[in-house]
Amino acid sequence: MNPEVIAPRVDARRAKLAGRAAEQIVADVIDLGWPVGQVLGSETELLDRYGVSRAVLREAIRLVEHQHVARMRRGTNGGLVIVEPDVEGVIGPAVIYLLRVGATLDEIFDTRIALEELVAEIASQRANEADIAAVRETLERESAGSISHFRSLHSQLATMTANPVLELFVELFTRVSNFYFDESAAVPGKFADEVCRAHDAIARAILANNPGLARDRMRRHLSAEAAFIRKRPTTVQRLDPAVALAGTLGDKRGEGLAREIFAGILASRSEPGAFVGSEAGLMEKYQASRAVVREAIRILEYHQIAGTRRGPGGGLFVDEPDISALTDIISIYLRRRGVTVRHVTQLRVGLELAVVEQAADNLRAGDADAAAIEEALRAEADQGLAPAFGHGEDFHTTLARLTGNRALQLVHSVTMRLGWQFFSQWAGDDPRIGALSESLRSTVGPAHQGIAEALTAGDTELAVMRMRAHMNETVPD
Repeated sequence: MNPEVIAPRVDARRAKLAGRAAEQIVADVIDLGWPVGQVLGSETELLDRYGVSRAVLREAIRLVEHQHVARMRRGTNGGLVIVEPDVEGVIGPAVIYLLRVGATLDEIFDTRIALEELVAEIASQRANEADIAAVRETLERESAGSISHFRSLHSQLATMTANPVLELFVELFTRVSNFYFDESAAVPGKFADEVCRAHDAIARAILANNPGLARDRMRRHLSAEAAFIRKRPTTVQRLDPAVALAGTLGDKRGEGLAREIFAGILASRSEPGAFVGSEAGLMEKYQASRAVVREAIRILEYHQIAGTRRGPGGGLFVDEPDISALTDIISIYLRRRGVTVRHVTQLRVGLELAVVEQAADNLRAGDADAAAIEEALRAEADQGLAPAFGHGEDFHTTLARLTGNRALQLVHSVTMRLGWQFFSQWAGDDPRIGALSESLRSTVGPAHQGIAEALTAGDTELAVMRMRAHMNETVPD
């Protein structure tokens, strides 16, 4: 055997079985109530429970470890231990994805505005007396200069929504946006005063239970902040890998090597299909053992950064960016945080309106291809709604792509996936849901067609109105 040929990728059947086993492990953890610290079982017990081979089980365990669901503990009292997922386990993979797709600062801020307008609206509807005291204390600390950054109020408002999806994405995009500029650089006192005034105005609208005014003031505030940051000399439109990758992927040797290889792929601007190296070549280049290199390769494959090809001319090659792994990580994190269909619905309606509006703008400017909409309608008609979504060819996913905003597409993908997960769960629990899905299909098709006709006609207002009516008719209460 040629020593330069990299170890073959796990065959498709094993990968499929491992994925299913990992899904079952996650489902079992959720069903148990996510008891952190509890041992699900030893390797022998897990082999018996899930009915898979040792090789398949170990691949499944690696998946749930990367998803921050559980980790394998060796030695006495060892086994697969349930762990507490944290936001860092989401932010790292999110940064990786945004680096891969080249998301810009403008995309991040446009997405923040869409999300935080909704936060302001919901928070204003939920604000109570306890919130008044807490928000006023934050504003007093800001005006006194005793808060080191201006994220506190935004995080506090997101928490007031009691919506874990909004809380996560506000935190994620606020923190990711700081990778685009030097947050430690001195901020002019004049701008700091303007931020304090804007925060005070937003808070007053929210505490007065005025959702429309709160939304408007939030949009104005974040738009002004974006304009200010764009003008700073340290600001960049695209992420600096050296800054953004610090701390991502974990601290183990295999994880560190995966980060180093990924940074090299970014630095060389390698296109999908570009050769990264053979196993032996990577061992020599990075002075790493075979075990560490293989662990790094598994991580790169999991994040769809690079994949292996076997046989002569094989090795590690750059993959097309794929959002599925990140969507899975975020969905699992949110399930742990108790996300419900109501939380998804709260975000979904506002999100779809933002998507259709941005897609309409791009179509009108000639920056998007209207033919993609017709292809999506055909895919749904030919395949059905669920299969079309599974292939990323459905109407709503296509509209999200037409926005050209990779950050917004990420939020949209997660909410769509969560929605389908809840729907699938209901269908399994209640056979009548299957019949309902057929009647829903007859309603959804004409609604999508109507929205598409408004978009291709360049009528943004009508497209938004029809999308709002469609969401009101189809999203569950």
